[in-house]
Amino acid sequence: MSKELNNEVEETKNVLGETEVDVTAGNRTMSVDPYKMRKESKFADELYDIIKYDRDGSDVEYPFLEVNTFKEVGENTGEFDAWIQSAAVDLKSYGGDVKAIGAPFDIHFIGKKTYGTFNPSTRKFTPETATINTKSK
Repeated sequence: MSKELNNEVEETKNVLGETEVDVTAGNRTMSVDPYKMRKESKFADELYDIIKYDRDGSDVEYPFLEVNTFKEVGENTGEFDAWIQSAAVDLKSYGGDVKAIGAPFDIHFIGKKTYGTFNPSTRKFTPETATINTKSK
């Protein structure tokens, strides 16, 4: 899945004809399509409840874990750079046939990220205790 950054980019030229660019972070989104409902999925139960009870607002906000398996933390630790961030789920449609029920949805990320590490063997997220420098180059 790909995360859409939706940045706003403003380009202006000064009196010398030089271009200046200002990039402002946009609302991050992600589309999950196709999504097939599965009986054993707790998240499928949540999506079903959105339909059943006409949920909206804060009732469709969930924590999402993003793990970057290309960024192992330390040498051979088995832990990867990760963060948790809340997001609102926008269920786009719901339905299907006797083989499967589809429920594609968009994720709209909100709020601050909690940074840390994730160990896939133990399925455990460990939040960082130090302050993060978010403006590194």
